[in-house]
Amino acid sequence: MKANDPDQQAADRDLRLQAEAERAEREGLAAGSDPRLDRYRLVVRALRQPLEPQLPVDFAARVAAMAARRERGDGFEDWLVALLMAAMGVGALLFVVPALANAVQAMATIRLPLLPWHQAVATIVCIGVAWAFERGWIHLHPPHR
Repeated sequence: MKANDPDQQAADRDLRLQAEAERAEREGLAAGSDPRLDRYRLVVRALRQPLEPQLPVDFAARVAAMAARRERGDGFEDWLVALLMAAMGVGALLFVVPALANAVQAMATIRLPLLPWHQAVATIVCIGVAWAFERGWIHLHPPHR
């Protein structure tokens, strides 16, 4: 970096002002004529003051109790959701049962054609042998990567 770099000069000036502000606050000096130094002193003063706690003292205990209640399902919302889910289940059954009964009645009158079972069993056996052969082939000859 160049010695006359404007960014470096600004950074050096800021560091000098911060150091002067810290010294002035430590020694309790009155506000000076430099407004930039006074702004830094305000920042130093604000940083030295302790933060006020924003959380109540028993916050962790309350959160733990809430989590325990949620796990046990003691909450009103849990009971309400369970009740609504049961009502939806009953409503779905009342809606589906008549349509399902009609479908079962209609299926009772349908006669399926007789299947040639020996051909179905032979097809299933062929599929099983082809699958077993493929698995064995892949195991003996893994694909190249």
